[in-house]
Amino acid sequence: MSAVEILVADDHELVRKGLISILRRSHPEWTVVAEAPNGKEAIERGELLRPNVAILDLSMPDIDGLKVAGRLLKSVPGIHILVLSMHLAAPILRQLKRTGVDAYIAKNEAPRMLVTAVERILAGEPFFASSSASRPVDQIESPEYVPAQFILTPKELEVMRLLVQGQSNKELAGELGMSVRTAESHHASILGKLGIDSIGEMVRVAIRDGVI
Repeated sequence: MSAVEILVADDHELVRKGLISILRRSHPEWTVVAEAPNGKEAIERGELLRPNVAILDLSMPDIDGLKVAGRLLKSVPGIHILVLSMHLAAPILRQLKRTGVDAYIAKNEAPRMLVTAVERILAGEPFFASSSASRPVDQIESPEYVPAQFILTPKELEVMRLLVQGQSNKELAGELGMSVRTAESHHASILGKLGIDSIGEMVRVAIRDGVI
């Protein structure tokens, strides 16, 4: 196998250092070519350095791991994507698989599964650690309840709060200092991640989870 170069992206420095330490202890010959504390830098460094593997936190500031994965899979031919998350709901798992992500593991599984996951995806084999993840996408049932705060990015939570308060995409865009297109993108991402399709359902989730 040719040299293995890895990008690690997570907004918590201690998590990044821990992941890198695990990789280096098990495979000293692997090279971590870059770290990134957010989605924007993950894309920039991934496209510049073109690593074999990108390990991405699902919930990162500015651009979440799912969007980063989609971008890198298009712009860096042959890259393998491993996504980490504290929690995973079925709608997100479906999106990960449809995006083309190679592997998913929960963060608390990383100490014992990270190296195996990277080895597997380098060998061309998908690796989804959760029990439901190995099942076909159309057979994934609703998982146990996961609060919105563990699924959405901080920016998406801001957008959600304004949407359920009755603001339009245009109005919240002005309040948050973003373009209407960006607001619309966040709106769509929230619906997709939560597995809902209306503002009414968003209000119900927001009340249930204490978002408002």
